Amino acid sequence: MGSVVEVRSPVDVAQLRARLGDADVVQFQEPLTEAGYRSVAALLGDHPLVLLRVYGFDGDLATLRFLRWFPHVRRFSVAGLWHLTDLTPLDQLSAEVEFLDIGETRRPLDLAPVAQFRRLRRLRIVEHRRGLPELLHANPGLRDLSLWRLPVDNVLPVIALPNLQALALTLGSLTNSEWLTQIPTLRYLALRRVRKLSDLTPVTHLPALLWLWLETLTVERLPDFGSSTLLTRADCLGLRHLRHPAALQGLAAAPQLRELLVAAPHLPVDAVVPFVEHPTLECAEIVLGSQQRDRDADDLLRLPPPRPDTQFAAMHELTRIL
Repeated sequence: MGSVVEVRSPVDVAQLRARLGDADVVQFQEPLTEAGYRSVAALLGDHPLVLLRVYGFDGDLATLRFLRWFPHVRRFSVAGLWHLTDLTPLDQLSAEVEFLDIGETRRPLDLAPVAQFRRLRRLRIVEHRRGLPELLHANPGLRDLSLWRLPVDNVLPVIALPNLQALALTLGSLTNSEWLTQIPTLRYLALRRVRKLSDLTPVTHLPALLWLWLETLTVERLPDFGSSTLLTRADCLGLRHLRHPAALQGLAAAPQLRELLVAAPHLPVDAVVPFVEHPTLECAEIVLGSQQRDRDADDLLRLPPPRPDTQFAAMHELTRIL
C-alpha cells in the first residue's frame, strides 16, 4: 500500500514530486496559495491514480471553490470535511471522475449533484442517503461500492449494479440478508459491524464470491459454503458469538478455500478440527483469545499465516475496500 502525503503551503514541489511515486493519497486540511494549488494540480496530472482528499474544519475549503484548480482529477475525497453542506461545486470536476468518496461530514448531504457523474468505478458513501438510489442508477459501471452507517435494504430495497465486484457494508444495518443475492457478480464481500444481520446463508448463494470478510457480527454459526466453489479466502474477525465446536464446520465445506484468518475469543480449539484435512487450505491463522489455545490451534493445522491483504488482492485483481 502506498503512502498518504500531507500538503501545506508553501508547497515543496521537488519533495512532493518525489513522494508521489509511492503515494495513494495526497491531502490537505488548510487552504493552499494559488501557486500551491497550481503545483499540486500539475503534479497530480502525471499521477491520475492518486486520490486527492480534502478534510478538516476550514470553512473556505468546505465551499469547494479550490476545485477550479483540479478539473482533471479523477479520484476525489471529502471524507472528514466537516462543514461541507453542498456537493454542487463538484461540477468543476471532469466527467471522467472514476472514484468519489463522500465521507464523514457534520450533517448528511444530498447526493443529487453527484449523479452528474456517469462513469464512476468506485464509490464510498458514509451516512448520506438522500439521492443515493439515483446516484447508483446513474452509474451501472460501478465495480467497487462501500456504504457506511446506512440501513442498506431500507434505503436501497432494489439494487441493480451488473458490474459490481466488491461490496463493503460497515455499521448501519441489513435486515434481510437475501438483499445480497441481487448482486451475483460479487467477488469480494465485507460485512463489518452490520446490525440485524444474523443469517449468512444468502452469502453462500453468491456464485462468484472469492473473498469473504466478516467482522464483529452476531452470527453464532457459519452456514454451509459447499456450493461456494470459488471462495478462496475468508477473514472472520471479532466474532465473539462463535462458541460452538461446529461453528466453523460450514466454512470448512468450501471446496477451494486456500487462506483462512479467524479471530474469535470464545471459540473452542475443537472448532478448527474440520480444517485439518481440508484438501486445498494452504494458509491459516487462528486467534482464540489465549496463547495456549492459539498454540493448540496452530499445532493442529501447522500452516503459515495468510498473505497480506494487499498482496492477496493484487494476485486476484480485487480491490480491498472498507
